[in-house]
Amino acid sequence: MEAMAIVRQVVPLVGAGAVAFIAYRLAVGLQLRSRAESRVAALTGIQQQEEKVAFGSEAHRLRLAFRKLGLDVAGRERFARDVARIAAGVAVFIVLNTVLGLPTLTSLIGFAGGWILFNGLIDGAWAQVKQDIEKEIPLFLTGLSSTVQVTPNVLQAVEDELRTLQAGGALQTWLRDEFLPRCQREGFEALDGLTREAFGLSSSLGIVVFLLGRLWRTGGKEWETAFEMASKNLEGVLDARVLGQATGKSAKGSVRLIAGITAFVMVLILRNEALAATVQQPIVQLAYAGIILLMLFGWGFMNKLIDEAF
Repeated sequence: MEAMAIVRQVVPLVGAGAVAFIAYRLAVGLQLRSRAESRVAALTGIQQQEEKVAFGSEAHRLRLAFRKLGLDVAGRERFARDVARIAAGVAVFIVLNTVLGLPTLTSLIGFAGGWILFNGLIDGAWAQVKQDIEKEIPLFLTGLSSTVQVTPNVLQAVEDELRTLQAGGALQTWLRDEFLPRCQREGFEALDGLTREAFGLSSSLGIVVFLLGRLWRTGGKEWETAFEMASKNLEGVLDARVLGQATGKSAKGSVRLIAGITAFVMVLILRNEALAATVQQPIVQLAYAGIILLMLFGWGFMNKLIDEAF
């Protein structure tokens, strides 16, 4: 019994040290890379450009997720992902073992929970990008409907309208780095692939690319009028979606509240001396591990469901 008590006290300390070491190694690695790039820029006078990755690719989504944490992992996305998953798993393990007071074996479920939480961070960062795209589409379409009246060249009109979008924003980035270069390089043949890609990112963006493609291929005053009418209809739909996204954020808050209440109740039960012997039973520990895993999975699933619904 004394040995188990010692193990119980030592394991959280070891886990905390592991998390600190992992975070330290990640931060040092990224800092050294940043310093090396700064030295190169100072010696050569040339600022290294961030390696381009496909918009919406795994590497791009990982960069977005780590930027929310204030880290630039360009070029080391997979390494940072693996380290972050381990760190998140150890952190959840420590919480389960020290805060909730679950036995060590039961707390090991925290490593799976950390994996789920980090994946949720990636999905959340990408969902925010899609929402940002849809917020800017109405402004883009309104300006473009006017620009095409005086600029017959559709691609030039799109390029002109990029200046009205948020600098470095998701919509501006995709149109500037994906849509325009491929259209200029491949001509009309690029439209089918771009339309499929846009629908994969956002149904609203897919409709925009489809309308731009028809306008570019067909042209003429009649299609310009049709484009303006279709744009207004899409703007109305997107305005409704923006309101729906506000409702979605409220729903996410409710999910977090339910999860917090559930965790609080579990703490009360685990800290109850009258139930201490019952909690130590293997079947009860397995049940708690299952509940925690389902709660974390449900949290991620509900957040993803809300993002897709709104």
